[in-house]
Amino acid sequence: MITDISVRSVQDTDYPELMAIENQIWTTENSPIVHHYDNVADYQERMGEKQVFVAVLNGQVIGFIDVHHPTPLPSHRQQWMLGIGVHPDFQSSGAGGLLLQHLKSIAPNHGIHKISLRVMGTNTAAIAFYKKNGFIQEGLLKDEFYMNGSYCDDYLFAYILND
Repeated sequence: MITDISVRSVQDTDYPELMAIENQIWTTENSPIVHHYDNVADYQERMGEKQVFVAVLNGQVIGFIDVHHPTPLPSHRQQWMLGIGVHPDFQSSGAGGLLLQHLKSIAPNHGIHKISLRVMGTNTAAIAFYKKNGFIQEGLLKDEFYMNGSYCDDYLFAYILND
């Protein structure tokens, strides 16, 4: 575990590093579509309405977590869905756990009661990571994706914040 990692809100100058991370981490084991972005402007536009926080080590962005409400419905305003990624060279460094910890600490200030996510069944390392960080499985979408000639389950995980 690296102890000098900090977490802060994203800055416009972070987007090239974020795009580079996303272009490296997505595979058919962790995403139903392998994301690839060709330019920073398109990537930044895709992030749209999401709130983004970054993990930084010695001035370098090494990971991110983004959140958004699951739908535009007023009844979903107390829930965030998250996306998270850490540069391959810094996975298992503690950056992902710090990002989740940061999110849990600020969520109440935003009126958030529940943080949820989806994770593919083939992404066993991520499933273990989420469980280690207090997320519980709420649902299973059996055979949700058909990729590379076989079906893949999709799991729904959530973390409920104390009131």
